[in-house]
Amino acid sequence: METPQELSPSEKRTLQKAAEGEFQVAEFDWVALQRLKALGFVEERSTAVVITAEGRRVLRTLIAKS
Repeated sequence: METPQELSPSEKRTLQKAAEGEFQVAEFDWVALQRLKALGFVEERSTAVVITAEGRRVLRTLIAKS
């Protein structure tokens, strides 16, 4: 599994946006979103992008390190 420090700044912002749940799919960095989906940190649903339990764990780790 990738460690949080291996995420690009754009991937980190995209993960945080997904956690906030206030954005439509078109508002995300598409490349970052594809990588986060491949890592299992987010899932794309018909109405929105949602963060997974693993994505929440990674985000908490990133926040703790800031």
